[in-house]
Amino acid sequence: LLDSILLQADVLELKAPHDGPAAGVVIESSMEKGRGAVGTVLVKRGTQKPGDSIIAGQEFGRVRAMFDEAGRPVSEAGPSLPVVVLGLSGAPNAGDELLVLESERKAREVALYRQGKYRDTKLAKQGPAKIEDMMSQMGDGKTATVQVVLKADVQGSAEALRDALTKLSTDEVAVKVISSGIGGITESDVTLAQASNARIIGFNVRADGSARTMIKESGIDVR
Repeated sequence: LLDSILLQADVLELKAPHDGPAAGVVIESSMEKGRGAVGTVLVKRGTQKPGDSIIAGQEFGRVRAMFDEAGRPVSEAGPSLPVVVLGLSGAPNAGDELLVLESERKAREVALYRQGKYRDTKLAKQGPAKIEDMMSQMGDGKTATVQVVLKADVQGSAEALRDALTKLSTDEVAVKVISSGIGGITESDVTLAQASNARIIGFNVRADGSARTMIKESGIDVR
């Protein structure tokens, strides 16, 4: 398949533009201690350099540093080159489009607008869902709900686990992921689980010191 694609690209003289602001796609993201939000990005067109103002989904920032697959610093990233990018305000979702904008102020404006739209959409979805849940519970007293707070090391794992857990729902028991995020298990996660009578599931992550103390005191189920 790869040979066929390369042959067609050669015959049709298909080439990605190297000049101009970079655009690419987020392959994976995570939160790393000492480095903050880290995104693995595949540049599709243009050239990305340290110092560029970027936006990826609902996150924005300035490229502080870039590294190749071997962890070596790189000064620029052109089309088809995957790089690890440091400097984003938070971890974007896998699949988000990354764009280089003219200024960090513009990137912040767009990111905040997107965050507002996402919040509005989420609230609109939550309203009817709560009513539907209430009606179904009234109609069938046997239905039980397992509430889950999910934390994973990378965005891709969190997405996959959230989908897999939701699909475990049956007529008798509904699985509801009330919160999903990346990074270690924190005090706020334990507080949320406590308030919602939920259990915490951590994938490739640990609870920090204060969270561990709260878990012992509250008896929250952590797996």
